[in-house]
Amino acid sequence: MPQVTAAQELQIRAQTRLSALMEEKFVTRISVLSTLLGGGKTTERLLVRISIETHKTSPDFDQTAADKAKNRIRQALGEIGCDVFIETDR
Repeated sequence: MPQVTAAQELQIRAQTRLSALMEEKFVTRISVLSTLLGGGKTTERLLVRISIETHKTSPDFDQTAADKAKNRIRQALGEIGCDVFIETDR
């Protein structure tokens, strides 16, 4: 049976914790970026894509909505053990 890598484990944990937000179509994508460091070590970063308009140059930009969106994701993830980047669909 194949072994689960740290990146795959992180992806599974994030999908589990964000499943309700994914069902709402709020979270549209979850990715893990894995970077090889010196000495054979790797580091993982979680990338979460959301479907709310939070781009500051948009005429519909609402800072409060953007902050709430990011807080919902952070609360759902809790202590996931890596950096989290949140980006918006455009």
